[in-house]
Amino acid sequence: MKKLIVFLIVVTGALANVCAQYDVHYTHYWNMLNFYNPAGAGATGKLWAYTAYSNQMTGFENNPKSMLINVDAPIPFVRGDHSLGIGALNDAIGLFTNQHVYANYAYGFKLLGGRMAAGVQLGILNCEFDNKNIEFGGDSNDPAFPSGSANGNKFDVGLGFLYQHKHFYAGLAGFHLNSPLILLGETNEIQIEPYYNFTAGGNIPIKNTLITIQPYIQLMTDLVAWRADITAKGTYTHDDKEYFGGITYSYDTSVALFFGIEFMNITASYAYELYTSGVGAKNGNHDIFIGYKMNLDIFKKGKNKHNSIRILK
Repeated sequence: MKKLIVFLIVVTGALANVCAQYDVHYTHYWNMLNFYNPAGAGATGKLWAYTAYSNQMTGFENNPKSMLINVDAPIPFVRGDHSLGIGALNDAIGLFTNQHVYANYAYGFKLLGGRMAAGVQLGILNCEFDNKNIEFGGDSNDPAFPSGSANGNKFDVGLGFLYQHKHFYAGLAGFHLNSPLILLGETNEIQIEPYYNFTAGGNIPIKNTLITIQPYIQLMTDLVAWRADITAKGTYTHDDKEYFGGITYSYDTSVALFFGIEFMNITASYAYELYTSGVGAKNGNHDIFIGYKMNLDIFKKGKNKHNSIRILK
């Protein structure tokens, strides 16, 4: 059974060009705007460093596991609203291991009482394949699979736009716009198709309370398949700490619950995503998010400050 599952994952990944796993969906997408949109670099006005881990389809052999590290911040000592970000994604699914290393640059300016930003992402996509656990039957030289291990990489480009206002934000981004073609060995190749991402969110304070409600939405599509997520998050503030929790619904895919805390510039959160069809509730996704935020206003001497898009108070 283990060999069969591995084989199915390999075949499915080969037929689908395993491109989707370069664009991992995290349950904490609402806290990772700069990962899903290069214009989100520096959008909090602070240094924002975080790591996110996702263990998907728990209980299956060779199930997908993804880990991301991301850092971004406004550029100190530079006139104008300029920001940089860097990140690295490692994703393992079956016999494939995909990596994405990237850098984001964003430039912002005032528009209609808010802030508009345009961003560009430049990066390297890398794909590794190892067939040592495949049982080929009678023919171990099947040309459909690389012999032993193989890897390849390609340059990657993304663009994004983000508008922030006092009570809401909205952004649109495109990734893999150059349609990278990764060669694996001499006879295999992976075509990475462009995909597009729309994100939006807001902040709704409840009068005379310490509670706020933050709605979020994300739509991901390659113009063939799509995924939409709608999130309702509640935050309670007490003694310089923020306790939050909420629910995310993805049509025809899953329901996720999450909770966490923010204190001393640290954010920690856990989420569990239950699939609503196919895999089943007990084989869902475990997501962990840990972030750290540092104020850089001491370097900017009061210039170019803008509101956080996440706390929007």
